[in-house]
Amino acid sequence: MDLTKLPKKIKEKYDKKVRGKAIKKVQYDLNKANKSTEDISDTKLEAMVAHKEKEIKASHKEKTWKYIAAFTGISFVTNLIKKGPLGMFSGDDDDLDA
Repeated sequence: MDLTKLPKKIKEKYDKKVRGKAIKKVQYDLNKANKSTEDISDTKLEAMVAHKEKEIKASHKEKTWKYIAAFTGISFVTNLIKKGPLGMFSGDDDDLDA
């Protein structure tokens, strides 16, 4: 997901939301380890938040590609390659177990 082409206001809003989610996830991880933000240094906390931001952005990127593939029908093409043209439209549907 290339955010450089988006307007600055939207990019800032996205970054702010991701930052907020990352901070919440870091606080959750610290609580799970019975620690608070005062127990670790500011640089360590900042590094943890930056790492979580990268994870969140990577998951957004992955989800974006999955949605694009589903929307454009790429998943249909990959199933066609896996099963072949006759396997795509055969009568043995697994989802019709009524």
